[in-house]
Amino acid sequence: MNNLFLNSNTIFFGSYPQSGNLLKREPIEWIVLEKANGQSLCISKFLLDCKPYHHAPGKITWKACSLRHWLNHVFFACAFTQEEQERIALSEMKNPKGNTVDQVFLLNLDEAERYFNFENRAAKVTPFAQRQGAWNIDEYGVWWLRYSGAEDRMEEGELDGISCVNFDGHIEENASEPTDLVCSVRPAIWLKS
Repeated sequence: MNNLFLNSNTIFFGSYPQSGNLLKREPIEWIVLEKANGQSLCISKFLLDCKPYHHAPGKITWKACSLRHWLNHVFFACAFTQEEQERIALSEMKNPKGNTVDQVFLLNLDEAERYFNFENRAAKVTPFAQRQGAWNIDEYGVWWLRYSGAEDRMEEGELDGISCVNFDGHIEENASEPTDLVCSVRPAIWLKS
């Protein structure tokens, strides 16, 4: 089912445990947010896992956080075959305290507002993510954003919390401690055509 286009807005690409069984990998459904320069910006339709933003408390940037490392190494290797990995673009992420080059990343606050209206930002947690500790109300969970605050502010790494999208779609700035164990991960990728 990989690379199966359902319609112009969603695709299946890669696979990851979702039903709750660690050994059963299922196709990942992605929402296509934007198409530009022969690439598609995609975000997982569901909240796929539950991980802390960083393994230690305190102020942290996206560039240095352990979640960035997990997404670009562990998740990337687990979710995508070698052929699929080659279709994922290396993308420069603009961050207030230092740009990064990532294959898998999180949206920032401005992108979450740009690509989703209030209701559409809410996302369901997979049973697998729930088994990993993801908090939810009626299956809707909280998902990490790339850093605290908006692109034009220099607060990244200066606040104790990281911005998140709440279960109801509301964006909370400086909301969760980096070591929070109940926030979900909603990966994003730029996919080459």
